[in-house]
Amino acid sequence: MLIDTNVNLGPWPFTPVPEYSGPALVAHLAQSGIRRALVSHFGAVFLPDPMPANRKLFAAVRRTPALLPVPILNPALPTWPEQLAECRAAADLRAVKILPNYHNYTLRAGHLTGFMAALAKAKLRLILNVRLEDERHKYFALRMTGVPVPQLAHFLGRFPSHHVLFTGIGMGEVEQLAKDHANFSAEISFCETTNTLEHLLPKLPARRIMLGTCTPLFSTRGEADKLRRAHLPARTKALIGTANARRFFKI
Repeated sequence: MLIDTNVNLGPWPFTPVPEYSGPALVAHLAQSGIRRALVSHFGAVFLPDPMPANRKLFAAVRRTPALLPVPILNPALPTWPEQLAECRAAADLRAVKILPNYHNYTLRAGHLTGFMAALAKAKLRLILNVRLEDERHKYFALRMTGVPVPQLAHFLGRFPSHHVLFTGIGMGEVEQLAKDHANFSAEISFCETTNTLEHLLPKLPARRIMLGTCTPLFSTRGEADKLRRAHLPARTKALIGTANARRFFKI
């Protein structure tokens, strides 16, 4: 059984992607051997208030226990404490996700101190999304880049007691951060090279790597095959494909 740490529901405004229902998404992921997934909603990326999209997410996955909802919050909004409380009341949360570049704040922002303290008190993991699409392929009018490595490094140093999962992070970015920081893990959807995992493992221990497919923007099967076809011991594949996510998110 594989666990996917980077899946989304809903429309993406710049690319025609399948708009799965909860059950249809479960069936799609199962075709690639993925039996559980952490899922967010694309609507929360672009709405000034992410909660309407988060409510859609909770409704979509309510009857599909294989899909674990990960609401997207914007700590720059003064209403984030109420929104976090609503999300916790709506589902048995394991994590929340933030998107600093899309929500127009930096990881040096003062409001993150209270936000991270609230997550620690609620025993919730943080997923920090670095990018949602390759900068070379984005819509020409969307001037969006990934969260810069110096900001990620500052964040890790600022909150050393928090272990963060980075989604949408590239191979070079992982390599730079891994030199000085041990309090992060990375999913593999944006780590792209021949024999991806064989190249990544010397830079980051297997216990800090997780499967992520960036479904539906990326090919689910293609991303799962990075792990399936890797020339690695079965125990290492099991860590990356299932055990790390199970331990990290307590699932």
